[in-house]
Amino acid sequence: MRTFGKKTVIVLGVFVASAIAQNNPVDEKWWPSEFGADDKVGAVNYITPQKRVAAAMLVKKGMTATLGMPYYNGMPLVPGRTFAMSIPGGGAPTHGPFNWPGANYDMTFMDELLTAEIGQVGTQWDGLAHPMIRVQGVEGWKDGNYFYNGHRLEDVGGPRGLNHVGTEHIAQAGFFTRGILIDVAVLKGVKRLEKGYAITMDDYKAALKAQGIEGVGQGDVVLFRTGWNSLWKDYENRTPEQMAADHAEFNSGDPGVSKEMVDYLAAQKVSMVGSDTWGFEPYEDMSRLDELESFAYGHMNLVVRRGITNFENLDLDVLSQEKAYEFLFVWAPLKLVGATGSPGNPTAAW
Repeated sequence: MRTFGKKTVIVLGVFVASAIAQNNPVDEKWWPSEFGADDKVGAVNYITPQKRVAAAMLVKKGMTATLGMPYYNGMPLVPGRTFAMSIPGGGAPTHGPFNWPGANYDMTFMDELLTAEIGQVGTQWDGLAHPMIRVQGVEGWKDGNYFYNGHRLEDVGGPRGLNHVGTEHIAQAGFFTRGILIDVAVLKGVKRLEKGYAITMDDYKAALKAQGIEGVGQGDVVLFRTGWNSLWKDYENRTPEQMAADHAEFNSGDPGVSKEMVDYLAAQKVSMVGSDTWGFEPYEDMSRLDELESFAYGHMNLVVRRGITNFENLDLDVLSQEKAYEFLFVWAPLKLVGATGSPGNPTAAW
């Protein structure tokens, strides 16, 4: 998530969210989760063996698409975050030479050096250790920053990782389940939705009807296509000036999923949500975040309260072009012990 405005503070993925009417996290204690007080993986529990078998049956044509965007120097980043890849040695081999038969031959190797918030740049999966709700001065609560299942940063955090909520736990199980695409850009007949547009239940129902698929089921992964990532695709064929302008627009806001849609997905007990945007929620103007009643509503009500994780900055264009609206979704986070998220390149098969 982002750091904008005086009322929002982010440290290691922490956000301060204001409670809103009829959805107040200090009035409704959301833990222990339905999976028990010791659960560390959240909604991935909804992906049962039977669900995996049914998902495998969706592969009928033997077609696949990978859903990750390229990671490259100069891609759009949340202000304050870093992605810098370099080749050590300035062009010389990083390692070697090592012996190889013959007087004229040696073996040499190249490496790369990556400096980044590895789980929170580019195509990124928000794990259970990313968003929190900060509670201060409420009777019956300890002050602190609360993760999924009631874990406080103050109890589980440390400079070398986060206990109980780290990425490695969900990575043990991974995602092998039914995925569906909700292609709102095509539904509206636009290249990309307008900044700040909120995808409604009516949009969702209309997309299902137009696409000829059944609605979301328990354990599904639900992906929303808005076209917003068109602002940073085709990086090899744009001038630096074009890239700078497009990336500034990309970061200035985004279309996203409405609160009513978030609440519906939570009630359906999906295993993950995702989109081709940086934030999932709609933001019309990032310079006016202080005026919002609630920041990161989806992150709070899906990830923190229910363990339903979120995949951002996906590339859903091939699925759209192929009209692959229902598919087998396969992916696992990197086993980054104590991390807040993971980079990734999921595969859809149909």
